[in-house]
Amino acid sequence: MPVAPQAVPAGFPSRAAVVMQGESGQDFYEGYVQTDPVTGESTSLDLDEKEKLYLECLDAFYNENGKQLLGDEEYNQLKIDLDFEGAKIVTFTKDEIKFVLANKRFKMGKPILNDAEYDELRGRLKAAGSTVIIHEGAKCNVEDGICKTDLAIDAGKTRLLYLPGSLGGLLLVQEAFFWTVGLDPIISTVLGLIPAYFFGIWFTENVFAQKPLVVQAGCPNCGYLNTVFFGDLFSVATDGLVPDALTIDSVNCKCPNCKKELVADRATMIIQTKEPVAAA
Repeated sequence: MPVAPQAVPAGFPSRAAVVMQGESGQDFYEGYVQTDPVTGESTSLDLDEKEKLYLECLDAFYNENGKQLLGDEEYNQLKIDLDFEGAKIVTFTKDEIKFVLANKRFKMGKPILNDAEYDELRGRLKAAGSTVIIHEGAKCNVEDGICKTDLAIDAGKTRLLYLPGSLGGLLLVQEAFFWTVGLDPIISTVLGLIPAYFFGIWFTENVFAQKPLVVQAGCPNCGYLNTVFFGDLFSVATDGLVPDALTIDSVNCKCPNCKKELVADRATMIIQTKEPVAAA
């Protein structure tokens, strides 16, 4: 942020004080508060209010010719405070911040991206597995009644798919070291971690589960959390053994809660109802 702060209209809480929290005044953490320039009254902010102020600072700086709502010291204290409270917004990448601000500006009637630029940015974030593009609830088309929800990558379960191949590779490496040079199992385990890792990737993606990906999303109809697997276990889809249930890029499934037929698409990372959802 530039050093020189901009003037702010009277009545806008533009100054902040760093004060000790708690009645005893002995807490080690100094929290961010706003001070009204007219009354001098200090006000503590909730996490949501701090995040909103942080976004407003970024929005004004990047989209209003470098305008500053807070001075450098105040802005840095606000950011430290958010980081201390575990706010995800301070960990956002440049593209994620740009996406959030683009949505904010669009709602204000002052778009900063055209449709093509917005779609390209959203696609890039979706491919990177960013959570900022995930809608909180289902979106339904008024014309055809089809409801859809964004899919989110389940990194933990996806990694588990690579575990059998990696463990098998490690076992092979241990056996090879033992029968060829007689290495101790502990030493062979250490030496075999990297080869086993790459073997696990090769085995998983070429033999066990081609193009594996585990995702999850709330059912567009009832909100129940569904887990969906994309991939081709032992080439069953390629061989046509289960053509209606599984393909590499599209999965037909049924919500276990409401029994609604759903289809998940890997390319768009969206799960939607097959049939129109009746209005409540």
